[in-house]
Amino acid sequence: MILREYKVSFRNNKAIGADSLRGVSYQNMINCSKRGAKRFVNWLVVFGTDENDAIHNADEMVHDYLGPHLGLSV
Repeated sequence: MILREYKVSFRNNKAIGADSLRGVSYQNMINCSKRGAKRFVNWLVVFGTDENDAIHNADEMVHDYLGPHLGLSV
């Protein structure tokens, strides 16, 4: 099993797609925005075996870890 880096796109803090990356800038692993009083993840870099695994991993990361700690609307 080979893990690859994926940039996962979000809409309303729900993962909607993943693109494979050839190189990662570890300074840019996540991009968030704020609309009104709500915070949203725009994209997140995660590891996965394929696109579906990356989407699943990103959703878990946002809902189980990032959401509660960063006050995201999940």
